[in-house]
This record gives sequence, structure tokens and C-alpha cells, in this order.
Amino acid sequence: MLKTRVLTALFLLPLLLAAIFYLPQLGTTGSLAWISFCGLIMVAASWEWQRLSGMQGFIAKVYPLLTAVVFALLSQLIYTPSMLLGLMFGASVFWLFVTPCWLSKKWKLANAANLNILLGWALLLPAGLALIVLRTAGPWALLAVLAIAWVADSAAYFFGKAFGKHKLAPLISPGKSWEGAAGGLLGVLIYTFFLPKHLFFHGELLSLAAWLAIAVILTAVSVMGDLLESLFKRQIGMKDSSNLLPGHGGVLDRVDSLLAILPVACAIYLSFLLF
Repeated sequence: MLKTRVLTALFLLPLLLAAIFYLPQLGTTGSLAWISFCGLIMVAASWEWQRLSGMQGFIAKVYPLLTAVVFALLSQLIYTPSMLLGLMFGASVFWLFVTPCWLSKKWKLANAANLNILLGWALLLPAGLALIVLRTAGPWALLAVLAIAWVADSAAYFFGKAFGKHKLAPLISPGKSWEGAAGGLLGVLIYTFFLPKHLFFHGELLSLAAWLAIAVILTAVSVMGDLLESLFKRQIGMKDSSNLLPGHGGVLDRVDSLLAILPVACAIYLSFLLF
């Protein structure tokens, strides 16, 4: 299993980095390639979502195709930043305020397919659009945001292994601990302290305290994104969202934290860009 996991990572990481750094930027010839790359990730995740949410029949089969169409339409919002900011703020409200209630109450997904269709798009599409927007700040800026999830997950894993005694959410994800979460936050705070602030528009104008506050917010939503997907899987009795990524489970298993981080980070970025 470890060998498979490593081989998959060795294939996927260079592919992701090549796409981030070498696909054409928006406004240049061939810029549709990056949008298509982000759309492909959303389509794969939507295929897993229809399984996770219990969709059946015709709607389950066409849901990934519908997701591709809706994502293509919404991608035009990148040319109307004010509307895009509204969408990102809406997604941020979900992750910052609705998700904690969802996790606390352990709400189950509705049996109505149409509600799960909309919920899936609400979870996935803002993150996909955020990938497009944040890359306009530059490849390194996008990579810096993605790295928050990787730093948080890695630090949480090692701190949890070494010091974990108090369960964070035993009925949702028994392996996670408060000590691990604290370690993840510490890792992100250290990462943010050393992060070159000029990677982002007017980033150097923000105080260190403001940057660290943003780090705390993004770390918190990353944990909630992880826990929300774990809750859905536990409720339906699934270990992984799929086997699309050998040794890693599914796409949703890899991007659950980023689904929360990306729209919140994008809302913050657009706020400084527009105001």
C-alpha cells in the first residue's frame, strides 16, 4: 500500500505542478487549458459525490456532465469580480458558520436528489473557481495557498502520532486529536510567518498579525472540510470516496480540506483586490 501511495504521488505531484506553472495564464492564448484542468478535477470529484450522496439512476449518470456544464458557465464570472466575490463570500459563510453546525448536529444528507445536486455544486464549484482566480495572482501564489492544506495535514499527522490523547471528533473521525489539530495550526503559523507576502496583491501592506489571523481561519476551515467529508463517508459506510487514486482513495479524499480553504482564501484575496 505504501509503495502504491508513493508511486501515485510521484505521478500526480509533477502533473499538478506542471499544470500550475506551465499552462497558459488567463487572458493569453490557450488559457482555456487551465480552466479545463480545474474543470476535470471538479468532474472527477462530482462523480464521487453522486456516489457519496446516494444519487441513483439517470441523474447519477449525468451528474458529472451537468457539473462540467455548470462549471463552464460559472467560469465566466471571473470576468465580473464583484459577482465572483459574492459567490466566494457565500461559500465562506457556509464553511465558517454552517459547517460547524452541521458537524455538531451530525446532519445527514437529504434523500432528495435535487438537494444533493445543489449541495454538491455548493461544495465543489467555488473551490474550482477559486483555483482559476488565485492563479491570476501567479503560480507561486496559488501554490502557497494549496500548501496550507499540505502543511496543516502533515503537521497534524505527526503531532497527533506523537502527542494525540484527546479525540477531536471521535464519532466522525476517531484518528484525529486536538493535539494534532494544534500541531497543524502551529505548522501553518510558522509557514505563514516565513511566506513571502509579496506573492499576493498588496500582501506586503498587511501586518503580520493580520496574516497570522488569516492563517488561523484557513487552518480552521481546512479541518472542517476534512471532517465534513469524513462525516458523509461514515454516514453512508464508505472508507474512501473512490479508488481513482491508488493508495490515496478518491479525489474528494485528497481535496476535502482544499474545498474549504480555496473559496475562503479567494474571498480574502478578491476583497483586497477590489477594495
